[in-house]
Amino acid sequence: MGLDMYLTGEKFVMQGSLQEDGFRLRSRILELGYWRKHPNLHGYIVQNFAGGKDECQDIDLGVNRIRTIIAAIKAQELPDTTGFFFGASDSSQEQMDEDITIFERALAWLETEEPGIFRSVTYRASW
Repeated sequence: MGLDMYLTGEKFVMQGSLQEDGFRLRSRILELGYWRKHPNLHGYIVQNFAGGKDECQDIDLGVNRIRTIIAAIKAQELPDTTGFFFGASDSSQEQMDEDITIFERALAWLETEEPGIFRSVTYRASW
C-alpha cells in the first residue's frame, strides 16, 4: 500500500483507418510519468486542479496547468502534504530536477501537432 501517482498521455485518433485486432483504433495511452510516495506533488495537484477533492479521480492537466506545476516545483511551492500511507516527499534537488524533466517532456509531447490526432494529459493517484 502507498501513494502511487501516474501521469498519462492519451492520443485520440480523430479519423482514419487505423486498426488493431480487427477493430478501429480509438486511442493509445502512454505512461508519461510515475512517482511513488510524493505527497507534496500530489497535494499541489489536488488542491489546485481538483478543488481539494482527493478521490483517486482523473485530473486533466492541459498546457497551462503543466506550466503552473513546473513553476511551482522550481519555486519550491509544493505544500507539505500528509495522508495515510502517503510517505514523505523527497525534496532534494535531484528529485526536483526529475519532476521538472517529467513535466517538461509531458508538455512537449502535449504540444506536438500531428494530423488527425488529439492529445490529452491526465494525473491520477492510487493508494
